[in-house]
Amino acid sequence: MIHSMSGGVLSEFGSYTFVKVRFEENGAPYWYVSDFDVDAGDTVLAPFGATGAGREASVIRVERNVSGQVAPVPLKRVKKLIRKLGD
Repeated sequence: MIHSMSGGVLSEFGSYTFVKVRFEENGAPYWYVSDFDVDAGDTVLAPFGATGAGREASVIRVERNVSGQVAPVPLKRVKKLIRKLGD
């Protein structure tokens, strides 16, 4: 296992799809990882809050094939989208 100079472990190599969503109740955007195909403008069910209960959100940005080492948010903290709505 390779360690960085600061003593932390470097992120695993891998390819992820990061999705930026916006909830209607809260104007702040949040990043999630998706295991399914999603595009900007889609509506998804995403975990929200301490309980992780699913809430409806609008997709505002999708970044595909992103390495774990250059992820927009730490992989240890990002949650996965639950499902795509409207299909």
